[in-house]
Amino acid sequence: MNDDNFQSLRNLISLKRHEQPDDAYFDELLDEFHRRQQQDQLKPAMHKEIFDCVATWFSGTSRWNYVMGAGAAYAIVFFAVIFFWPKPDVTPILNTSPIQHEEVADRSVTEEKALDDKEDKEDKDDKPEHY
Repeated sequence: MNDDNFQSLRNLISLKRHEQPDDAYFDELLDEFHRRQQQDQLKPAMHKEIFDCVATWFSGTSRWNYVMGAGAAYAIVFFAVIFFWPKPDVTPILNTSPIQHEEVADRSVTEEKALDDKEDKEDKDDKPEHY
């Protein structure tokens, strides 16, 4: 059984050896390859662009580049913590007791009476007494 399968496989391979695609297939393959290559150059992936920018920036290998990079990373972490750290849920305690208008009105009436009495007393002191 294995000899029959092996012989049929051998015949199939010998037939396929003589088959070749036509020239149009290779032309289309070449055009498709060039189109994809141009597309990749026109619109590269975002992570590739970022990596290229960072690699170019650090290519000088100056100490100041590392210091500035560390400072930028510190600033990013600092602002991320400030803006994205969960805020505690604190609600202010407000004085919600009702306003008591009557007491205020009573005080103002009492104060007015006290002022009137004081003015009357001053007026009496200013007038000379007749003997």
